[in-house]
Amino acid sequence: MPTTPLVVTFSDWAYQPILENWLEHLSTLGVSNVRVYCLDARTERWCRKRSVSTELIAWDGSLGGLWARRLAVFHGLIESGVEFVHSDTDAIWLRNPFLGTGDQYEDDLVFSQGTIWPPEAFERWNLVLCCGWFRVKPSLATLSFFKDLIADVAISGDDQLSVNRLLVRRNLRWPDAPADYELPFNEHTVHCWHLPRRGRTADGSLGVTLLPHAEYQRLPEQTEKAVVKHFLTPKRRDKKVAALRAANLWRLN
Repeated sequence: MPTTPLVVTFSDWAYQPILENWLEHLSTLGVSNVRVYCLDARTERWCRKRSVSTELIAWDGSLGGLWARRLAVFHGLIESGVEFVHSDTDAIWLRNPFLGTGDQYEDDLVFSQGTIWPPEAFERWNLVLCCGWFRVKPSLATLSFFKDLIADVAISGDDQLSVNRLLVRRNLRWPDAPADYELPFNEHTVHCWHLPRRGRTADGSLGVTLLPHAEYQRLPEQTEKAVVKHFLTPKRRDKKVAALRAANLWRLN
């Protein structure tokens, strides 16, 4: 029987309604192995009052600082032997991905698909890996990779840029298969596949899976296959809430 990984997210009080909406979706699906890393004491108190597993972490308030703190948490989880899924709070779960027994989660790293950022990866692979929803298995290989990520993000200030850049540098190779369909995005074409794509770095140390976009959506698709919808939305809380409501992804009053 497959193991159920720890589901982790990060939030401060400014995003509390979005966090609550996210937790409501997970509760409805029976996903209970969840931990919220809180960026302020008020959010931590709110989580504890609702019996949500939580941990308060220090944060300097900057976006770059958040990426650095997240990676430190991820490295610590891997070091402790914890398999985990990271999900942004605006990545809304519509189905429980842990109920199936498929092999799409067998690799060291499993990512949802992004759009076109960073260009270096998009130009090399015709795809990018998204850091808004991904799964990690603890191993010496993933521990080494996240150690390198911490160092790279200290320079780049962008976790998604660094994840893709480091895997390009490690010569991650994907199967040579044409896209099953395409989605337009900002005068570019996002290539999509019906089945998971499984790649491996040139030295064989890391296996990486790209999940089907129709199941883990960054751009809207008209399909009943969606497991997670993580649409591009504004950073401001009110506009993000409005976008989630418009997409019928809001459960709160």
